Amino acid sequence: MPSLDVPPDGGWGWMVVLSTFLVHVIALGAVKSLGVFYAEFREVFNESAGNTSFISSVFVATILMCSPIASALSNLTSCRAVAMAGSVISAVGLGASFIAQNIVHLIITTGLITGFGMSLMYSPSLAMIGKYFHKRHATANGIAIRGTGVSMFVLSPLFQFLIDEFSWNGALLIFAGMALNGCVFGALLRPIHLKDAGKAEEVENADEETADSSKTCKAIVPFCQKVFEMFDASLLKSRPFLIYNLSLFGLMLGNSMIFVHLVAHAQALGVEKTQAAFLPSVMGIVEAVVRPLNGWLSDRVPVRKLYYYMAGCVGLGICNIAVPHSHTYAALVACMVFYGISSGTYYPLIAVLIKKYSGVSRISGGLGWAFVFQGAAFLLGQPIAGWLYDATGNYDMSFYAAATFIFVSVVILLLLVPRKGRRWALESGVPAPDVPRDECDGVVGLQARQLPAHTVDVTTEGQNNPVFQREM
Repeated sequence: MPSLDVPPDGGWGWMVVLSTFLVHVIALGAVKSLGVFYAEFREVFNESAGNTSFISSVFVATILMCSPIASALSNLTSCRAVAMAGSVISAVGLGASFIAQNIVHLIITTGLITGFGMSLMYSPSLAMIGKYFHKRHATANGIAIRGTGVSMFVLSPLFQFLIDEFSWNGALLIFAGMALNGCVFGALLRPIHLKDAGKAEEVENADEETADSSKTCKAIVPFCQKVFEMFDASLLKSRPFLIYNLSLFGLMLGNSMIFVHLVAHAQALGVEKTQAAFLPSVMGIVEAVVRPLNGWLSDRVPVRKLYYYMAGCVGLGICNIAVPHSHTYAALVACMVFYGISSGTYYPLIAVLIKKYSGVSRISGGLGWAFVFQGAAFLLGQPIAGWLYDATGNYDMSFYAAATFIFVSVVILLLLVPRKGRRWALESGVPAPDVPRDECDGVVGLQARQLPAHTVDVTTEGQNNPVFQREM
């Protein structure tokens, strides 16, 4: 196992990026392409929209909420072994779905079993990128998650073709064979050891606060502390980490609604099945282009990554409001283009901000808990949208509710916006020594200089200011 002082920011890390890219094609692409199966399941099993939505919502929720288990197993073994095991479990779940006779069967096999396998592939691959990259983390992450957009462009029409040719269960069986390729993807996750992996400042106080409780736990039940550390539960006492994840919950609660109901909404407007299935592909190809571009830009533009992320979230909310007012296929395509741009703006920064608020040495645990919040959102979001459809007879209220949840998540993020008690000036050159630097944003950074408290008053005290003397 390579042992390095700092992340290499390249080298074999690019093979890890390739592996994560391919995992996103299989795992996350399937999440966003299951809307094609949704319409078929409703027709075959004659179930309500809310009940049918549970298949995809349980699938996504299991992928995300089992991430702490994947992180703990990765700490005990390796990310490589866990990802390869997940590939086999996913294939078994999809294969068992071939003989499904009702929705409950599919919830267990496709939702729980396949979802758990995909979780073992997804979380470790993202954690490995955080270990191999630091300065280029957003760029590498943007390239890796581009796989989701590529798979949406390919898998949605492919699934529709397979359903037309081999029925829904034959399509799931073929997808099981595709999932087995995860064994190859996982083999590329070469372990790496960082000698001096520092912890984020935000969680240092949390560690001190939980020290006493951990000692007590150790004295009572020695195994308890081991489990506590394995799942990195002390992260939940970090205020910035918890606030960000609450915001992420609201964002994903709104974001989850469109993927399962978009195709059905288009068909309800009279759009032909094949054309409706192409809508997620439009979104996917735009995301595939925009995600790596925004990852690269966020590493270079002099804007805090938090603000960059918030801009994408606002755009996403506006797109959800626009969908119910788009009554033609061309208008829906335009909405998907802007939806892809907005999603591609914030999505590359999720793992980067998690690393910021948890620290590189605890990124596996940070991602695990963040995925729990996302999983809970996906578990609730899609059934809520389905129940709104059952109550109103159309999908308009689902998209309005999604926009509301997304805007609430942006409001929560305002709690993380830095507050300074003094005035600051932006300028070129080297920042003043006492200007707090954001390590996550420090590739370019905002060049700042602290101004005197009373810059408008002409006094000798102001002339004695060290900053003023240095300028003279």
